[in-house]
Amino acid sequence: MNRGIVLTDTTLELASRLQADLDSETAARHQLVETAWSTGVGVGLISFESKTETLFMGEQAQRRPVTGVIPALNGYQDGRCAYCDVHMRRGVMPPQVEHVLPFVLKARGWHSYDVDQLWNLVLACRDCNAAKSGRAPHADWMPWLVTRNEDLIASRHPLRDTLIKQTGTTYSEREQFLLGAYREATTKLPSVWTPAKN
Repeated sequence: MNRGIVLTDTTLELASRLQADLDSETAARHQLVETAWSTGVGVGLISFESKTETLFMGEQAQRRPVTGVIPALNGYQDGRCAYCDVHMRRGVMPPQVEHVLPFVLKARGWHSYDVDQLWNLVLACRDCNAAKSGRAPHADWMPWLVTRNEDLIASRHPLRDTLIKQTGTTYSEREQFLLGAYREATTKLPSVWTPAKN
C-alpha cells in the first residue's frame, strides 16, 4: 500500500521558480500539522524522494515526539498537573507530556490502541511522571481523562476533530473506547498507580 502524498509538477515548478527548499518546507509544514492535530508524527518520520515526487511517512518503530502538544494541553489544564493539581511553571518545574496508559505497553507487544495519540496524553509534573512510571493510574482517576476529552470536544478546541476520530463520534463511544483501552492495558501491567488527587 502506498502511504505517500503525490506532489504535482506544478508544485515542483513553483518551488524551483521561487528557489524554495521544498524538502525542508514540506517536512516543516508536515511536522506542524501532525504535531498540532494528532501529535503522532515528527519530522524524523518523513522522507522525500525526489525521483518519485512522493512524500512518505516512515515506519513508527521509535517513540514519536509528543512535546508539540504542550501548549494545547497546558491551556486546558491551566498549567496544573493532571494528577496532583500542582501548578507547573516553565523553567522552575516545566510540564512533562505523560502517557496515561504508559508507552511501555508497546514494548510488551500491545498494539490494540495507539498510546501516542492525544486521547492518552496529559501534562504532569516531574514528580508524578516519575512516580507513575510504567503504570496506569488507578481507575478512580480515569473519569478526569474522560471529562478532559469531552471538554476539549465541547469547547470546539482545534483538537476536537482529532479526539473524535481517535475515540468515537458519540459520548458513549468515546467513554467505551477509554474504558476498553484501560481494561485491556491494565491486564498487561504489573500494578496501577494512585495519584495524589482523585
